[in-house]
Amino acid sequence: MVIFYPDKQNRYGTIAGIILAGLAMSVGWGFRGDYGHEAGAMVPGALLGLAICISSGRADWWRRAAIMGMCGAIGWAFGGQMSYGRIIGYTGGASMLDVFYGYACLLLIGGLWAGIGSAILAVSVTQSRSYLEQFTRPLIVLGLVWLMLHLTGLTDKLVGKWSLHDTDWVGASSALAACGVCAVLFPRDRSACAMIAVLAAGWWAGYLVLVGLLGLHMTPPRSDNWAGCVGLFAALLAYLHRRGDRTATMLAGWGFLTGGIGFVLGDFANMLGRAQWGPIGRYEVLRGLDYWKWMEQLFGLIMGLGVGAVFLRRVRTSLSTPPEDSRGKRLGVVSLMFLLAVMMWLNLSKNVSNWAKGSHIPQSVLGVGFAWWFLMIGVLLSVAVIVAIVRQHRGRLAFSPASDFGRAQMLFLFVLWVPVIGAFTQALPGLSSRGVFLVQASFWITAALCSLIVVSLTGAPRSGPAEPRGPSDASWALGWRFWACLCLVPFLLYVTAYLTVASHDGPLSGSQVRFSRPAAAEPAPIRP
Repeated sequence: MVIFYPDKQNRYGTIAGIILAGLAMSVGWGFRGDYGHEAGAMVPGALLGLAICISSGRADWWRRAAIMGMCGAIGWAFGGQMSYGRIIGYTGGASMLDVFYGYACLLLIGGLWAGIGSAILAVSVTQSRSYLEQFTRPLIVLGLVWLMLHLTGLTDKLVGKWSLHDTDWVGASSALAACGVCAVLFPRDRSACAMIAVLAAGWWAGYLVLVGLLGLHMTPPRSDNWAGCVGLFAALLAYLHRRGDRTATMLAGWGFLTGGIGFVLGDFANMLGRAQWGPIGRYEVLRGLDYWKWMEQLFGLIMGLGVGAVFLRRVRTSLSTPPEDSRGKRLGVVSLMFLLAVMMWLNLSKNVSNWAKGSHIPQSVLGVGFAWWFLMIGVLLSVAVIVAIVRQHRGRLAFSPASDFGRAQMLFLFVLWVPVIGAFTQALPGLSSRGVFLVQASFWITAALCSLIVVSLTGAPRSGPAEPRGPSDASWALGWRFWACLCLVPFLLYVTAYLTVASHDGPLSGSQVRFSRPAAAEPAPIRP
């Protein structure tokens, strides 16, 4: 039986949940901008998955809170390998062709980010418990393989010898090898290994076809990981189609659309800020702000609102309860360790490096280097977290909430506030800058609003519709609204590019040139 809020509470819960999803992704994406790459993108993905879980009103989703958080983190981590700094430089140019191209590339990157993330997050609520549990060992093995490649320096050596356009080919290749070994050693996990192999092979197919065969380069000489992500996304859609998971496919489509549009609109606001167009140039209070950071947070807000709306308005009230056909809880334990220890370690360890570079900490204390002090602190905290997770698994952690909903609330607040406080401590030496202070204040305000919504939500589930639909039901197909919106995207790109070029007289600082500049294509500047 599907569980959700009754009519009146359902409407308010849906609105609050969509707002929570947008705000959580916004503050998470602001954090990602400070920490970067795949590890940084895990935080907003985890927050979005937990926000949707908490506000769903579904008891079956609450039981999978940690899994939803980890799937969101992994799903959005894939996009972290794509480079987009130079693309944003294209949108700051004075050529209509360059600017249009830049926005089109941002649409693709944002779409891939949210499309892959939404699909993998959807799997956490569409697939059976027994299927999800199969990922426990392969994920652990793959994580250990990547850790050893990093610690031994083998990844850097291989990439240094064969760059392959500065791509993460070692990660894709090692994933193929690791899941192959797991499939041989653990026959019960072969379905999970097959999915990992399909994604890794899809990455290679995308790179070989788009870059190797067709010679396409989005931002030369920067990384061509975008091509691998295109192949990975196509392989993921094919895999979901083969499994008959139309719900996840539908969410991937809407995620692609909202993520792409969110990145375009976020950068458009960034360009207006940098050009000091209109009131931004007229009022001193709006000048000198870090509009790049506001672009990141606006991108996260729009993406979170869009993905959250599809999950909470369409999926949660109609999707049938996924089969709980296994008593295994290993993946839940691994998910908690990933969210509370691994993800935090990967990101917050960068604080130490930045403090050292800025000479904000002593090189040694009592004859012991600063790195060893922080390593000891990190290990002790990680051990404490792992012990708490194990005791919770055994039902012996006294301060843990008794209900699934309460534990989901606590997990969300922990995943929210630890990164926010971590980002604040990293930025603390630069808070004298007005732009930095305002960005950090916005993090705290947004996180406080998220916390207010979370603690205000009720943990009382209600019965759902009499005829819930399974994930393979034909009604989950992308409807005419999606295709109509997709057809309007080129018009949106053209209008956005036209207004961007018209907002300034010449190329902005830091702009990049991708093509020649046809003078006849330039619109006249719009005077504020």
